[in-house]
Amino acid sequence: MPQLTGYWSLLYQLPIGIIGLSFMVFVHELGHFLAAKKMGVRVHTFSIGFGKKLIRVKRGDTEYCLSMIPFGGYVAMAGENPDEGGYGNTDEFQTKSVPARIFIAVAGPAANILFALALLFGLYLSGVQEPKPGLIVGHVEEKSAGARAGVLPGDEILAFAGKPMRDWEQFVQEAALAGAAAQPLEIRRRSALPLTVRDTTVNLTPEMNVQFGVALTGILGEWQVSIHQLVPGRPAEKAGLQAGDVIERVDGTPIPSATALVDMINGSQGRTLTFAVHRDNKPLEIAVTPAFDRDLKRWMIGIQPAGIVPTVLVRRNVFESAEAAAATTWKHATLVFRTFGSLFTGNVQVKALSGPIGIVQMISGSLQQSTQKFIEFTALLNTNLGVLNLLPLAITDGGLILLLLIEAVRRKPVSARIQGAINRVGMAFFITVFLFITFQDILRIPMFLD
Repeated sequence: MPQLTGYWSLLYQLPIGIIGLSFMVFVHELGHFLAAKKMGVRVHTFSIGFGKKLIRVKRGDTEYCLSMIPFGGYVAMAGENPDEGGYGNTDEFQTKSVPARIFIAVAGPAANILFALALLFGLYLSGVQEPKPGLIVGHVEEKSAGARAGVLPGDEILAFAGKPMRDWEQFVQEAALAGAAAQPLEIRRRSALPLTVRDTTVNLTPEMNVQFGVALTGILGEWQVSIHQLVPGRPAEKAGLQAGDVIERVDGTPIPSATALVDMINGSQGRTLTFAVHRDNKPLEIAVTPAFDRDLKRWMIGIQPAGIVPTVLVRRNVFESAEAAAATTWKHATLVFRTFGSLFTGNVQVKALSGPIGIVQMISGSLQQSTQKFIEFTALLNTNLGVLNLLPLAITDGGLILLLLIEAVRRKPVSARIQGAINRVGMAFFITVFLFITFQDILRIPMFLD
């Protein structure tokens, strides 16, 4: 996937992200649609998106639509709305048995989860790039939580909060969910003179990041730093740096992290810097003179750097792929509940959540990184959508399932008045949360770091 820069990248992100999000909704609504048809329920409308119908095709009793607002979709079934009343036809939703209606409600989330499983199974079967074993510390940011804990470059992270660490993704995730609370960090330290290997435990207190609403440690791996995007017309582009360049040194100093690069550029005070980079496995040296940004009050060259985690190719057989796909899907599903738990305890702030704008950016960003990242992120989103819709909340599939279970126990449905009130309160709540998270997404629209 070609690396795009500046405004071209923003133009690229929007349609790709919307298509990805719309397809996820399509999978969900297709589950409801097929289940409704299976149960003999008449479907009025199958729509991807809300609002004004841009494209509509009528086939039988059903109108298939593509609507203006792409962040969602719906299946409108006959006799579905409890406020309508007057049920009686055998092809209406409310006239079907409780098990049949539960089957229709479950089918949407189940479709997303099964789709995620299928994606991951195919990915693992074809072979994936996975982080190299071992969490070797490459850099510890100054004045960070890791520096205060005494972690040093070259240390190997073994366990955090009593859990063995498999890779850096897990470590960052566990630290974020732990919040700003002291946790034991088990490390292995090797000394050259004399040659010794010693396991020790330190207390690590992750520090809450105000911008992102999650706790960070400042501990980074032995990663390379590359250029993810460039700002058109800024010093980096004018000097000849390109997206995808791997930055090894600046003025002869190794670059262990994106943060270290930002600090070095800002600390230049406008002095010309010599970038030693690798492009297509060829070494290059490029001189760049930073420019002062009056709004951000720092020296910048107009790039967005990114860390490159060393990986190895892992191939699996059919059974191993199925096992790995199930394990990853389970991890994604349980992460939803762990995140909600951390929100309630304050370890994670609400601003850490992403709404449609953030999801659109992440979908397109993952595709720019690699096809593997795109598939993995799509699987994560589908699992999250499936699990969230199964939660017993108003206006979700889980909320409908709860009402149907109550109906099965009472042997009569919850009154249309109560259902309508629940739906109205739930809709008001979700609209409020939606607007808040969308506002946070807007605040997080990526600004170039340098």
